[in-house]
Amino acid sequence: MTPGSRSTLWAGTAFLAVSAAAWALWSSIPSPRVERVILLGFDGAAPNLIGPLLEAGRLPAIKRLIELGAYGPLRSAHPTKSAILWTSISTGKTMIKHGIIDWTYVNQAGLVVPYSDRKRRVKTYWEILSERGVRTGTLNWWVSYPPSPIANGYIVSNAFKARSDPSTVHPQALFAGLNALRLHYPEDVVPEMARFGIPQWREEDAAVPITSTRGILQAYGFYVANDMTIDRVGDYLWEHEPVQVFSTYFRLVDVTSHLADHYLDRGVYAEAVRREEAGTFDAEAEARVDKDFARVMAPIYESMDRTIGKYLGRLDGRTLLVVCSDHGFRFFQGAYSHANPAQAPPDGVIFLAGPGVKRAHHLSGTTIFDIAPTILYAMGQPVAADMDGTVLRQAFEDGFLRRFPVKTIPSYETEARRVAADPGHPEVDKDVLQDLGAIGYIAGPDPRASPAASPAPAGPH
Repeated sequence: MTPGSRSTLWAGTAFLAVSAAAWALWSSIPSPRVERVILLGFDGAAPNLIGPLLEAGRLPAIKRLIELGAYGPLRSAHPTKSAILWTSISTGKTMIKHGIIDWTYVNQAGLVVPYSDRKRRVKTYWEILSERGVRTGTLNWWVSYPPSPIANGYIVSNAFKARSDPSTVHPQALFAGLNALRLHYPEDVVPEMARFGIPQWREEDAAVPITSTRGILQAYGFYVANDMTIDRVGDYLWEHEPVQVFSTYFRLVDVTSHLADHYLDRGVYAEAVRREEAGTFDAEAEARVDKDFARVMAPIYESMDRTIGKYLGRLDGRTLLVVCSDHGFRFFQGAYSHANPAQAPPDGVIFLAGPGVKRAHHLSGTTIFDIAPTILYAMGQPVAADMDGTVLRQAFEDGFLRRFPVKTIPSYETEARRVAADPGHPEVDKDVLQDLGAIGYIAGPDPRASPAASPAPAGPH
């Protein structure tokens, strides 16, 4: 990321209403102890694209979040594969420690299968907290199927969005109520896309010929349906299944970013390619193409902003809100991507707001490994010395850190984590492989296939 593109992320603020009572609590001195944490994960959200949209006044909730709290770039890690990175975010550990090292592996039967929750070797922050009596709720997290049987709370696994099957949820008693909230493409989703200005991308409108991303183009409506379903399910769970730590993940920013560079302005794109080939692609040229890509991506980031605004309205003076992404996107060799091994991974973003958090404070040097330790600290729990991240002390007021000092223990891995007794259904593996193939992450099946919700099998698993 260039210095210029980084600086544009944090320009200006606009007012988003927060209740007077919440504001009074937030302003109290000393700050109260955090009693609840909300984590919103947005895959692929990029600071160099958020910046131009902030300047244009199109992201009022993010502007307000910057005013209220601490913010900055979030350093990612190689390889930039979401299954790995979001597991690192939830565990505070590298892939070597947590055991999710790729999208897929070859099982004992010689079959290529996606990594599942049962292959993870260490505990997530929600498992740690659940063991210590904290009620947690986790929604749509990467590699969370089959859901682990946590004692306090629930897990709606990442398999739920594509499969109408009770085994995708723990406890399964929640499934029927959540399944009724599912949105279907096209009948439910197309009107919502029109209402919020989300494009129905057409190949004939592309300025850059579509090749490897055709699978995304053809399945795009289903990806929109997935994120909209998760948003509805999150609202339902917030109201009907209250927890102390709520975590949810959205994918549409990442999916769209892999496709939308085909719809850049032809002139801007041609100039960026020309300057790359000539070796003159400098910060100014990068900022210009970023600004145009932000224009193309604006409806998707506005959708993200609406979700953030909704949760900002749920803050009560004793809740910590964390918003983060696993990586960003950077223009390289004629396309936007995050997987160039010759460069450092493009930064993601981190925002925090709540009790004890400094206001309008720019963070530096934060990494994806710092999220889990910070959530444990916020909930009054020790941080494990065997985690690769640390508490984001720079985000908190000195007085708050004095009143609530960081404590450590050697490890939370002294006892094995609980895993689902059921190894999972092979049809779920097919769903995941189809999805990864449509995005282009692996050599997949027919790209015309769509990651739509599949029914549960008729018989036992």
